[in-house]
This record gives sequence, C-alpha cells and structure tokens, in this order.
Amino acid sequence: MIKSPENYLELLKINVEETPVIAVVGGGGKTSLIFRLMEELVALGKKVIVTTTTHMAYEPHRPLASGRDFKLVRDNIEKYGYTMAAEILGEEKKLRSLPPEILADLKECCDVLLIEADGSRQLPLKVPAEWEPVIPDIADLVISVIGLDCLGKPIRQTAHRMERTSEFLKKSLDAPVTPEDIVKIAESICGLFKNVEDRVYRVYLNKSDILPDKGPAEEILKGLKENHTVAAAGSLKTPGIAENLTMTEDMV
Repeated sequence: MIKSPENYLELLKINVEETPVIAVVGGGGKTSLIFRLMEELVALGKKVIVTTTTHMAYEPHRPLASGRDFKLVRDNIEKYGYTMAAEILGEEKKLRSLPPEILADLKECCDVLLIEADGSRQLPLKVPAEWEPVIPDIADLVISVIGLDCLGKPIRQTAHRMERTSEFLKKSLDAPVTPEDIVKIAESICGLFKNVEDRVYRVYLNKSDILPDKGPAEEILKGLKENHTVAAAGSLKTPGIAENLTMTEDMV
C-alpha cells in the first residue's frame, strides 16, 4: 500500500520545532530538496535561511546575502520569508561555506536553517571521502539523498567518488548498483550515515518516477525500515507529490 503525504515535511517526518537546523548530504537532488522544504516552511510562516558548508550554485532569482551581512539577511527574510546566505565569490557570485561561528549567528536570525553539507557533482550516488560530509556541530537533523536512477547502472557511471564506492561495496566499477547496495550505503557509518552520530536521520530516495515499477523503491524502503530508519521515495521534479512513497505497516 502506498501512502501519499501532503508535503515533504510530512513525508520525511520532520518536526522543525525539535530539529531547526537541517543538513542535507549525499547524491544529486540536495539543492532541489532544500528549496522544496524552504517553500513549505515559508508557507507555514517560518523564517528560513539556506546556506552551505561546501559549495552551492548561485541562482540569480533568489534573494542572497553575504553570511556576514546580518542586516541584509534580516531584510531579505522580512521581504521574502527566506534568504540564501553564504560567502559570495567574484562577479559570478559562486557560493561557498561560512565559518562555524557565522553559521551559529545565522541560526539566531531564523526559525529554520537549511544547509547543503555535501557535494556530488549531480551524480545520484555517493560514498563520502575521509573529509566528507561537512556536517556542522549545530545540525539537529541529517537527510541523505540518493537518486534511484543509479539502480542497475555501473558504479563508474553513477557514483561520485566511484573508486571509494567500488571499494566500499566490494564490487568492480562495472558492477550494477542494486537495492541492497543503496541500503548499505544509506545505513553505514562509512557511507551516508557518516558523521551523523546521535542526530535525527532521514533518507530521501529521489527520482522514483523513472522506475518502470515501484518494486525496487519499496524494497529499499523496507530494508531501511528494518534498520529503524525513516525514509521516503519520490520525485522532486514531479509537479505534485502523488509519486511519493513512504513505508506503511503492511509493506513490512
């Protein structure tokens, strides 16, 4: 049975009163998920800041402030309900991380702080390197993103840090990615659970709309549920959310 929640906050069982600082890690889809969450939060009247501990694409249509310009941060939030805040580099306004003390100050300027805390070069799958992900100490919740378009395709085509992913899975670079591989990567402290520690943890499986059937997504969700991980699958490109899946008791 498939349950279709009303929004992504419900889909991922996120309570921002308890976990107001959210770090998003993993594969492609992180930025899209962050802005979907931002839209839902602003609609609820929450003041939101979007930032990064690595790098993030500049989107000219979005309000942006230097993370050190707290007046502009507050002005943007007052006008738009949210703002992006980061170090701004050059005329192209490439965005990069802020020092931890600035992140802590930004937290005091908003109700919810959304942080892109990892890079993947838009590839769907990732096993982090030794220095990754960059989850700040102030994070309350970590969401791992995995693109289901990696299923059945060779590791070398779908994984950022493909050699590390191959080594972790003990498979060749030409081996296809399976549902079992995704569960292993999502759950391991050497995979996407790395540096999560005692924080609240969620997994989002993106691009379920590209699957011929929902069987593989449901298999992954079941495997994650057996490990007591809250997870959901869906498509961030789908106009509505009818494609979103979450585990129900009768899927166990």
